[in-house]
Amino acid sequence: MHLSLQYRGFLTEDCDDTIVELSKLSIADSEHEVTVLENFHETSNRIATARDYVLRRCNQTDVILFDECYPDTVLKNCRKIGEGVYGEVYLWRARDGRARVLKIVPIAGNIKVNGEDQKDYHEIISEIVIAMELSALRAPIAEIEQRFDEGKGVEVLDLHSVMNATDIFNEVLAVRCVQGSYPSRLLDLWELYDETKGSENDNPAVLPADQQFLVLELANAGQDLESYQFTNAEQAYALFKQVAFGLAVAEEAFQFEHRDLHWGNVLIAPTDQKYATFVLRGRAHRVARRGVAATVIDYSLSRVSLPPGAALYNDLAADDGLFDAVGDYQFQVYRLMRDKLGNDWKNFEPYTNILWLHYTVDKMITALRYTRTNTKIHKHYISKLKEIKNRILDYGSVVQYVLTDNDL
Repeated sequence: MHLSLQYRGFLTEDCDDTIVELSKLSIADSEHEVTVLENFHETSNRIATARDYVLRRCNQTDVILFDECYPDTVLKNCRKIGEGVYGEVYLWRARDGRARVLKIVPIAGNIKVNGEDQKDYHEIISEIVIAMELSALRAPIAEIEQRFDEGKGVEVLDLHSVMNATDIFNEVLAVRCVQGSYPSRLLDLWELYDETKGSENDNPAVLPADQQFLVLELANAGQDLESYQFTNAEQAYALFKQVAFGLAVAEEAFQFEHRDLHWGNVLIAPTDQKYATFVLRGRAHRVARRGVAATVIDYSLSRVSLPPGAALYNDLAADDGLFDAVGDYQFQVYRLMRDKLGNDWKNFEPYTNILWLHYTVDKMITALRYTRTNTKIHKHYISKLKEIKNRILDYGSVVQYVLTDNDL
């Protein structure tokens, strides 16, 4: 029996050459960006600009008015749940009844937002493409798990064309480019958040009436690792294995490095599903969930390789502030990444993912919240996590780690 699904992701043949050229826009200095864009405009009549490419990814031919795309009438079941320098995050229950996360990012404007310049279209291509391609890795998982539910073991599954698959990366439900005044309903929710929790961001009401925004609609994947309360370390161990296998799949599929996998970028949701399924190099692996489902989010600093040879990444060489911070191990990891890469951020260096797994297991040992810390099972799995911490830095990649570590 083989799986009939032919998976290729979001990429299509007529945009392969496009992504090679536009990927350069995300990594070069401003002078080079203009040169590349001009050259690309001359050599392709299919997609002329970075803006056109982003619109194509959104399945749009032009921007949509913000209040037409998200009228107040459809935003009744909505609340603000977070924020960042990039913009605002809302939890929204859409008409289909499914809870969605709206990540709203002002783009292509001339005024600073939250103290930072707005990203232009060429600067958001990387995050959009990476998010969509990682999300698409989930496509074969439902069919594979159905086979398992039918009682078919790994040994009888012919995965056929499916070489790498995982559903650990945040599901992208839609990406939209909108323009116009911030919807009044969202402004009310922003002010409520500011009154109750305090916001460090500028009020979106100050943005001009012709402001453009990128809106990512994402599946709601739960609480972050920092705030989630675990029963015991067995759950943390199960979560660690899920993250490790997910990173390995993405490493193999796209030469992926997350490069910012702090504990705010791992989300956890309770689940009744017994196993998480991963396909790595054409072989299925099942990992016990132990009541928790992991999701990896936020690819703003991430790096991938996509056909035919394009590297999408964020050049951090000039971002001194990222490497100057002290205190948490997180900030040391940034410096360790820089040293490993020689500050050349286009290169693929999977050891950066190992560094973030080392950070993650350290948090699981020292900082997570557990309700049953005096049990034998908790102490047993804390010991297993400590063993992982002691040996994981000896591996060169997460693929190598999950395929060769005898105790994982």
